[in-house]
Amino acid sequence: MEDLRMVKQKKSIVLMARVLVLALLIGVFASVPSEQTFAAANKALRSKVVFNGDKESDAAWMNNNYVMQAGYKKASKIKKNMKMSAKAYVPAAALKKNGDTVHVDAWIGLENSKNGNYVGDIRTKYTVMLIKDGKKMRVALWDPAKEKECKPGKTASYKKSGKYYVITINDMPLENVVYKDEQTSKINTKTKYNLGQGIGVTGTCSKTSGYVYVDDLKISGVTTQKITFNKKDYKWYSGWHLDKNYSLKVITIK
Repeated sequence: MEDLRMVKQKKSIVLMARVLVLALLIGVFASVPSEQTFAAANKALRSKVVFNGDKESDAAWMNNNYVMQAGYKKASKIKKNMKMSAKAYVPAAALKKNGDTVHVDAWIGLENSKNGNYVGDIRTKYTVMLIKDGKKMRVALWDPAKEKECKPGKTASYKKSGKYYVITINDMPLENVVYKDEQTSKINTKTKYNLGQGIGVTGTCSKTSGYVYVDDLKISGVTTQKITFNKKDYKWYSGWHLDKNYSLKVITIK
């Protein structure tokens, strides 16, 4: 398996790229129409992904990274010690060989509800990693502050469901700072923000072409808001891959 001491350095490439595109994503929220689907079947936000099998190079962390975001309908104030939850469905075929890993990053994007200006994002304290470890699968957290792997406890788990592994993030704590252009600022508890919840999936894993789904988004803060995608309970959605806006769909999980 890849030396975990290198994870922070390589993951910073994805984080820097994400910061560059977050403002652009915020800017196109209003211009990207949401595909409306209302059937009773279990739906989720879907992205077509191609993991190229590169596990070692710095470029792998850009080429195999897919960003998916959805916006909540109601503006809300924020506070310290917020938490977020989500589910990510990743292709089981991507995790066949020892050391294959799928990394799931998460964050909240903030837009000033009065003037529409992008304010920054609040990141989760950990990255979730689903790892093929010999004959077994295991889930772990990566702590960038301490530069080490740690046990997930009740914060993250996984299960096999058909041809997917379902990675569940459960009340993951968020950092207490706002990031913008790699600068940090304090959380403003007085302003109302339009909130977007983002999930970044990166595959340093076996070569695979398929779909990643994101479902059951939740932010627990001043108010608790949820997005299930089974009805039009989201305001917008948008995706990003390789510095380009990337087409997503709300569709039944298949």
